[in-house]
Amino acid sequence: MQKATSLLLLGSLFGALIYSVSASYNRKQTYDNQVVIRCSSISRVQYQTISTQPGVDIWAIKKDQIDVRVSRENMMWLRQLGVHCTMLHDSVEQLVQKFEQKLTVKQEWFEEYHKYDDIIKWYEELADQYSNIVTYYPTIGKSYEGRDMPAVHITGSTAPNTFKMYFQCQIHAREWISGAVCGYIVNYLLENYGNNEDVTKLLDSLEFIFIPFVNPDGYAYTWSNDRLWRKNRRPGTPCDGVDLNRNYDDHWSENGSSNNPCSETYHGTGPESEPETQNTANYFKNQNAIIGAIDWHSYGQLILRPYGWTSEDSPDEPRLKAIGDEMRDLIIDVHDEYYTSQKGIGLYPTTGTASDWFYSDNANLNNGDYRAAGITIELRDNGQSGFLLPPDQIIPNGEEIIPAVMYYANNLLENPLKMV
Repeated sequence: MQKATSLLLLGSLFGALIYSVSASYNRKQTYDNQVVIRCSSISRVQYQTISTQPGVDIWAIKKDQIDVRVSRENMMWLRQLGVHCTMLHDSVEQLVQKFEQKLTVKQEWFEEYHKYDDIIKWYEELADQYSNIVTYYPTIGKSYEGRDMPAVHITGSTAPNTFKMYFQCQIHAREWISGAVCGYIVNYLLENYGNNEDVTKLLDSLEFIFIPFVNPDGYAYTWSNDRLWRKNRRPGTPCDGVDLNRNYDDHWSENGSSNNPCSETYHGTGPESEPETQNTANYFKNQNAIIGAIDWHSYGQLILRPYGWTSEDSPDEPRLKAIGDEMRDLIIDVHDEYYTSQKGIGLYPTTGTASDWFYSDNANLNNGDYRAAGITIELRDNGQSGFLLPPDQIIPNGEEIIPAVMYYANNLLENPLKMV
């Protein structure tokens, strides 16, 4: 009888926990009459027209192919534009509902997604637990709505001029896997320092900097209102939000961004007009000798190197290509997931992006003689779930990324890029 009562209480507690999670995720936006289509043989002119059109939400880009969320009415507009598309998901609302059903409490941290406040507490607790190698900065500045943007520094080195690796996460609100994988990398480094020779050696020679939230307001909004929100939360007329990954001071407002506030790629009123962009740019420039920088995104399984704004090769194109190709090969060795390594412009033009800015002269003026090898990584998947990647994908996605991160960091540590 006592055992049965205990099981009943345990079941009630588990049920309450599941209810708590579902109650904390309480979106108000619905997606009735919206679909995701895959359009192929897209010209750059067509892409520019589509990407800046209000009511059209580009989900992923691959060479000559894009995934687009539209209303059924807008599908007719695409046909009139001469674009050939096939159905990828015939109901966005059902896709979101399917994702919501998997938001239940699990025993392990990386078996579920977490809200902003809970993630902040998790990083604070890690910093206390691993205080010998972690320095936690509660904020590098406030977001538009006043949320903190913390920074996490990890190193075993005491040398004053230690090289640095800079990773920023969750710049696009709906890309939950980006923040989760950043946390996975942090946890891997901390758990393995002193226990794994390769990790220990790397952290004794290099400092990792993580910015867990570039877009904390947008991320919070995806939990409370609109799961598929992308931009920050600056109020606007007639539409809210700026695409922070079009707001950096690197070829700002050129092709691949929009001056329409209702576009998902709206670049804002000026370069670094947004507090979130200002905070990250200033923090980056105040760090000495950053040799590598990754802006983490989803989805599409891509490793993108400079440039996104021009087809011209960067000064370090051969080296960056070799690094990206090796990262791709290391990823596929883990779970047979294929990532494409290419220049950003190989997709379509993008301007004002974080990774191009990381590599730019502007970002590296105070970086000694070194240039940060800025790249963008688009994580899982290839469109089966898109931005609604189930939580059971967090761990395998993190596992396959770790060897690529270790290689990227070691390669640049041994031979950092120099300013030319």
